Amino acid sequence: MLDPWPELSRRTLASFKVFDVLEVRRRSPRTQQPHGFFVIDTNNWVNVVAFTEDQRLILVRQFRHGTETFTLEIPGGVVHGDEDPIDAAIRELREESGYAPGDVEFLGTASPNPAIFSNTCGTVLATGCRRVGEIQPDPGEDIEVVLMTRDEVDDAILRGEVNHALVLAAFAWWDLYVKRKGAMDPS
Repeated sequence: MLDPWPELSRRTLASFKVFDVLEVRRRSPRTQQPHGFFVIDTNNWVNVVAFTEDQRLILVRQFRHGTETFTLEIPGGVVHGDEDPIDAAIRELREESGYAPGDVEFLGTASPNPAIFSNTCGTVLATGCRRVGEIQPDPGEDIEVVLMTRDEVDDAILRGEVNHALVLAAFAWWDLYVKRKGAMDPS
């Protein structure tokens, strides 16, 4: 049985707009030797698997600076402070797509990369979504809303057009939800 590594020290090396870089020193319970690790400490995130009233998935296309490419993703973003993940999902869906949900349900949580990230990414299912206004992108983003059927999304995944790991994790949560319900209907 494995034991947790006791923390010896923690210090912030750098602070940026959306994350802090920490150096955390821990002692190996097996060797008793100290080791330093780097952790990216950031807020939790949320992704939204959102369906319109006519059962099309709401996706967003945007330029991503890390890969220097356009990506096709689902709406999502940062959970602010003590904000409820469902409230954050509704807010992000509205801001990034102009849609508001009829119903929402929390599906599950994933760790984006537990080796270096401290946060989690929740997945929320939003159904019966209706267009309620224009998108409200942050100053640092340009977004195009794309509506697709599930089959079209599956094809886009196979072609590599949808390749964001956290989006794929959200679809895995949705697939589990569908299997447990025993139906393809997301509502």
